[in-house]
Amino acid sequence: MWRGSDEPSAISTATARAMGGGVGSPGQRKNPLCGAAPGAAWNGRGRHVQPVRPGVGGWGKPGPPLGPGPDVLLSSTYTRMWLESQAALKELLAQELPSQPPQPEKDQRLFFHMLATLFLRYTQILRCLEACYDQMVHPQKRRVLEHMLDGVMGRVLELKNEMVETELSEYHYMDDVLQDLKLTPADMEVPIPKYFVNQRAKALKERQQVLSEILARVEPGMPCGPSRPAMLRDEAVQLVQMAERMRQGRLRSKFMWEIRRDEERERRAQESGAKEFDREQAAICIQKVWKGCLQRRCTKLERQREMAFIGMAPDPKALGLSGTMLRAQLGEEFRRLRQADYEAEYQQALMSIQEGLYEMEGPAMREEMKEQLRQWFIECHDLTGRFPEFPDKELGGSSILFAEKTPEQVKAELDLLEDEGQRKKDKKDKEKTKEGKQKKGKDKKQEEDEGLKLALSKFLPVISEGFTQYQTIWGNRDESNNFEQRYEPELIKAQKRKEVEKELRLQVDELMQEELQLLKLAVDRDEGKSHMAKKSNKQKKGKKGGKKEKDLTPDRTLDSLYEELVLQGILKQAQRVQLADYTGDFCYLGTTLRMAGIEPTPSVMDIRQNITLYAILRLGSPTVHELAPLVKSILLAGPAGTGKKMLVHAVCTETGANLFDLSPDNLVGKYPGKAGLSMLMHMVFKVARLMQPSVVWIGNAEKTFYKKVPKEEKQADPKRLKRDLPKALKLLKPEDRVLLIGTSDKPYAADVKMLCKAYERILLLPRPDYASRYVTWQRLIKKHGGTVTTGLDVSALAKLSDGYSQGHMAQAVQMVLTERRLLQMLKKPLGASEFLQQLAKADPIYREEEKTLQDWYMKTPLGKKRLKAAQETADKKEGKGKDKTGKKGKK
Repeated sequence: MWRGSDEPSAISTATARAMGGGVGSPGQRKNPLCGAAPGAAWNGRGRHVQPVRPGVGGWGKPGPPLGPGPDVLLSSTYTRMWLESQAALKELLAQELPSQPPQPEKDQRLFFHMLATLFLRYTQILRCLEACYDQMVHPQKRRVLEHMLDGVMGRVLELKNEMVETELSEYHYMDDVLQDLKLTPADMEVPIPKYFVNQRAKALKERQQVLSEILARVEPGMPCGPSRPAMLRDEAVQLVQMAERMRQGRLRSKFMWEIRRDEERERRAQESGAKEFDREQAAICIQKVWKGCLQRRCTKLERQREMAFIGMAPDPKALGLSGTMLRAQLGEEFRRLRQADYEAEYQQALMSIQEGLYEMEGPAMREEMKEQLRQWFIECHDLTGRFPEFPDKELGGSSILFAEKTPEQVKAELDLLEDEGQRKKDKKDKEKTKEGKQKKGKDKKQEEDEGLKLALSKFLPVISEGFTQYQTIWGNRDESNNFEQRYEPELIKAQKRKEVEKELRLQVDELMQEELQLLKLAVDRDEGKSHMAKKSNKQKKGKKGGKKEKDLTPDRTLDSLYEELVLQGILKQAQRVQLADYTGDFCYLGTTLRMAGIEPTPSVMDIRQNITLYAILRLGSPTVHELAPLVKSILLAGPAGTGKKMLVHAVCTETGANLFDLSPDNLVGKYPGKAGLSMLMHMVFKVARLMQPSVVWIGNAEKTFYKKVPKEEKQADPKRLKRDLPKALKLLKPEDRVLLIGTSDKPYAADVKMLCKAYERILLLPRPDYASRYVTWQRLIKKHGGTVTTGLDVSALAKLSDGYSQGHMAQAVQMVLTERRLLQMLKKPLGASEFLQQLAKADPIYREEEKTLQDWYMKTPLGKKRLKAAQETADKKEGKGKDKTGKKGKK
């Protein structure tokens, strides 16, 4: 098995070690008492409850710990993982932020190798940080980890964007890089952070209850579909008679077959003239047969045990999770419960410590600020002969005066800050005009002469900030007394002291502005009037706002809009499907085939990776969605049954997103007319923004941009959203976590230009390869209650099912594994022929359909770029060949 697939279980192993699972490594200390602290009580839910300590959550420092908690060793394990990830980040930051700018790389393959190496290394760091954030209980450490986790996720997305622009392909193959880094294919899979759903578990549960209540009110009154006409009496009698005749015919044929078999046996016995054995010979014959049967049975059992021991066959005794894995999972759940308890303590401590700072240090801080400002007034008046202008709130107020600067320097800075706005505008205009002129003729020359460089990153400063924060606060901090990993009061004081200082400064600024105005009126009234006039003029000029989007439903509440969309069938309940259920394997020959000039077929793992990067990570984290390269829409194109709809539901499940169905078939007869359509789009995107993250799904996306509408669909008007959909997408901002996902099995029926304008990223989903079919057959059979035995040749089943999709395989398994067949499975094990008989009834994916989809994909913007790049490389090779032949001829 691959090491990467067992990586999450490595964390579980550490958890099991702390929970007394018996898993240990040489040289590691073992927990002798399973972590029960002295004096702790068992609360009936599986947790040790510590006695109440004085000072917890109050102004003072938490009381001393009463002994090591149940997971002291586990806390040190995750601390060590965090330390290792920090060391790896230090190396990467030194590589990506060198003192001197790196030289551009002219070789595209070497540049991609560098990008792939960075991508995989950041992915490994992301795995460690996600595991630490999920299991660490210290509330202040978790905040630093979340900041770094968002930064690393964003950097992974930036590198993915760079790889797409370099290779001009959505799918990348890193076999050689994996071999260099000594990693497995499972190590390159980007993990999905669990906090996307765990942090919003309460809100998601409430929303689910509201949605189920609305659907419960609607479903009883809804028609159940077209009812079948009642069968006539004569037809029913004829049907029963036909079934009875068939039953009697089968019994008669079976009876005649048994008679012929007995007659054939008697005839053979008479012809052979068999001799009768005596008693001893008969006993020896029976013993020989029976001993042979026993030995074969023992040999078969030994063979099965050996294969299970080396991991080549499933263990028949292991019907579920082992005891160690169950204890590990329980430990993880207990730590998440402890996270919630410690978080509540921390929030209470924030309030109490802030109130204490207000009472104890607030008056002294307020008086000190007033004295500093009065001293600054006097010094400025002595130097310039007049009192200064008080800094505006936009510039920071009096905060810029506390930087230990002279009044002359402060005055010069204030004058410069006023002129910076106009200078920046002039510079931007000049830069835009220069860039417009230079881009036209220099794009190709820069790529050839300068080479390839990494683009500027928005997330490297975030990562470096988190790294320095870790070094300054937690790098050398002694936590030997903090066994239970509770909050640190001193850190809260330092944080809240700054917030209290900001709030007090605002109050002091208001008081000191009034005092300054009184001083000006008393000393120089004329100058004060002129300054006030200038200030009022500036404020009047600054009051200019941009145009806002017109709200068509200003008087309606969010609950009423939500309920209406549910009643109309637009907002639907997403099916609970994990992305891991979209099973498949890795493409092991991707790099080799691409080096040979053959474009490999993307594997299921590649598709799952792109869904994680383009949809789940961006929708799950607000910081990542705002700073990462913006992706507003995705199109999943592929043959029917390849799992496009399943991936849409998986995105909603992994991120807790709402699902809006704007498919043409779902909009028939709803919100007619232009006014109704504009109201529909406004309501959908308004609710999607207010209840983000949200997914807007359009099934049969080609119908929205049909080249020519078929006659049978003209009445349904499938092209209703053709104009309004691109307009709605333009209004989406980086802070709006709303994603449009379209699915289509016939994208070639639509206008390519219009379709590619609406969908930024297009992912082609092919039929599954052999490795993916093998894994899918095993998962589907086990999911529906079947057991994979040695009699079921899954390899042959995967080989013979070539050309069929995952949907065809799922239908075949459902048809075979009925309740009656599951009851017969102990006496009659499953065979491959049963599934093949049902699979043969479905229509496979033909080569012509695959070729049509591939030809269509080459007409998309990314496909055109890839064709153009391939043609340029071919022309270069031909040019070099001609030059060599010319030189030989001259010689």
